[in-house]
Amino acid sequence: MRWSRIIGLVVLTLMLVPSFGTALADDTLTVSTVKDSYELGDEVTVKGYTSIDEPVTVVIGNSSGDILTLESDDPNVKGNYTVEFDLDEKFEIGEYEVNATVGELWETTTFEVVIEEDDDEEDDGACEDFETVDDLLCAIERALYYLNKVNDTTEALQIDYDMTSFWEYVEELNQSLTELYDDAISADWETSAEELIESFCDLRKEVSQLNGLLNSITKNVKAKKAQQFTMNMIRHINRLTWRIGNLTASEKSEQFANTIRAHNRTLNRLWLTLNTTIGEEELEELLGELQGVSQGVESGLDGLGEEGLSLKQMYKLQAKIDVFRSTVERMEKKGKDMGRLQEKLGKAEELMNGIEKDWNGKNWGKVKDGITDSNENLGGVGKTIRELNKPDKSNKGGNGKGKNKGN
Repeated sequence: MRWSRIIGLVVLTLMLVPSFGTALADDTLTVSTVKDSYELGDEVTVKGYTSIDEPVTVVIGNSSGDILTLESDDPNVKGNYTVEFDLDEKFEIGEYEVNATVGELWETTTFEVVIEEDDDEEDDGACEDFETVDDLLCAIERALYYLNKVNDTTEALQIDYDMTSFWEYVEELNQSLTELYDDAISADWETSAEELIESFCDLRKEVSQLNGLLNSITKNVKAKKAQQFTMNMIRHINRLTWRIGNLTASEKSEQFANTIRAHNRTLNRLWLTLNTTIGEEELEELLGELQGVSQGVESGLDGLGEEGLSLKQMYKLQAKIDVFRSTVERMEKKGKDMGRLQEKLGKAEELMNGIEKDWNGKNWGKVKDGITDSNENLGGVGKTIRELNKPDKSNKGGNGKGKNKGN
């Protein structure tokens, strides 16, 4: 593996819940980059989907909060949008945040700018190619820079996966590299070069294995989140199945009932598949099917007239509450104080129980009023969550020696 690939951080796609959540809530916005990492001078392509027929604004920022690029695009008839920009002189080695906004929706992802890859230089051969102590110190700094990034990634994964052992391993590598850095500064290069280089090569082999480990863990986390989403969808489908019996009998309501049963069979198949060992490509296909089920349910509700509209609003309100509840609980695990938002969610669920009673009594006016009140009660929850969930850019355990390397 070439060194540039070792320092290229595995940018994680852990935002499955927000992506799926907004698909079930009032409106939808997704964002991603075509690749996880780029070299200086490359063209970056950002793409996504939105259900809102308005221009999508994409802002690219660095770790200091500076805005480097702002682009926008009108979504096509299918809701897809794309923006492109070049990694010009404004950019340097490091991680960048991509923020997409449309209406009141906000989604984010990241990409990494890495050192240009030398196709003629293999990692194994280059490991011993240090002519001066400065060459070795530079290589150690790059390894420490990479471990700083791994620490940030590990913290993000810790929410959904027990990363304690992995984190300890990374910290041990960080400590060993820091000690080697200090030894290289104080040692006599002429007499100690061979021993120092050998020590670094051994440590770098361990560092090079972290990408594979992170890829494996990331896949497990994505599969776990897909399982959670599938189970939530099954629960939503079961609620709809129960409510369909209260619809006025018609050909459309019967068709919708048949569609719901078909969606339920699909979800149960996906659930069984997700509980087996599957590859990355198959997992992505399953995620696409889950998104299709979500969109299919909403399309079916659109064809049921006023009753369907009330049912759709109830369905989306419950989904919004579920997504917010899941996010709040996840953030509480990070030590965030979510007491005020928990109160809001509790009130929304109380109102939802009242809406259910009005639905059973076919009191459509009260159903509409209850949905309005519940949505007003949830006002500001999404914005507060986004503010609290912004990534902490402070150093997470690294010594900082490699923070500005690659400029």
